[in-house]
Amino acid sequence: MRVETPAPDVLESVLGMLVPACSVAPPGAVAQWTLKVEERSPEVEDRGGLFNGRLVLELPYGGRRLAVVGVDDGVLRVTACYRPGAAPVVMEVDARQQVTRLVAALGDTVGLRWADYLGRVYFASRLLASGWRMLHASAVALDGAALVFLAGRHGGKSTLAHRAVRELGARFLADDLVLIGPDGTVVGWPTRVAVPAELVGDIGGGRRERTVVAGVRRDRLLFTPAQHRAALGIAYSPPVPLGAVVIVDGDAAAGEGVRADADVLERAVARAAHVPQQLLYVSDPLGLMGGARLADQAAGVPALEGLLTSVPSAVLPVAVEQLQSAPVWRALEDVVPGAGRGR
Repeated sequence: MRVETPAPDVLESVLGMLVPACSVAPPGAVAQWTLKVEERSPEVEDRGGLFNGRLVLELPYGGRRLAVVGVDDGVLRVTACYRPGAAPVVMEVDARQQVTRLVAALGDTVGLRWADYLGRVYFASRLLASGWRMLHASAVALDGAALVFLAGRHGGKSTLAHRAVRELGARFLADDLVLIGPDGTVVGWPTRVAVPAELVGDIGGGRRERTVVAGVRRDRLLFTPAQHRAALGIAYSPPVPLGAVVIVDGDAAAGEGVRADADVLERAVARAAHVPQQLLYVSDPLGLMGGARLADQAAGVPALEGLLTSVPSAVLPVAVEQLQSAPVWRALEDVVPGAGRGR
């Protein structure tokens, strides 16, 4: 994908989201698709009734909405608002020229965030259509291999990923979504990063979020990937082969030790692969970046059987409120190479 923009901060934002999972090619390299970002007043028809009487796509996570205005001479024209109340932008998609033009008003930093979204859509839609699977999981790279953590919602995935970075010297892949390829390659997918506040202290740069989940207080700092790297000095990992899987079981009986359990692994993988909202968010149903149609994308999805069974796995019986201090690495020494250094 080629990105053309006169604004260095827009290019920096897109690269900050994609690198290092993607590499930067020389300017003369051949690109499959081009994203052109322009800052000028977008021509928006009927600004007051932007989404009335039109085909509208509303995305999860933040209220992003897109309305199809029409097709003129083979160019799809879409207006969109990044969040409720935001100024509209215009997207023009020329599939023949393989170009998407994003037009936002000068100084509209919110509207320009569509460039990050379009970058995600470009890569994710193609990976998913070629047999990759998206999982709700966290992951780090330890000694050149991916250590993947599976847990239920709010089950401690982020805590374990950040403990592994801090205590084992692991490199960060993702704390919420990972993509696993047909050959077992693991890629961390760029999303907002949630770090337990107890693990980072008074470090600034993120937005604080305090919630109560199932009676447990959660205090987290939310970062963009770029903020995460800058504020915490986190080293991100490029794609690495799958190395080991840890399933967190917060409901296990007290005193129950680490164990291997094929049935628990199968259920955990099925639960982690059930991400309909996330898949919609990274799909390309309007063809904005020339991605596969949803039916074609779904046709490329392989079966779950064997997805994570080729590597060592273990069930870790620790309640979520104890994960920040429990001696998890000592318990996992026999399953996770390199865990012993966290003693």
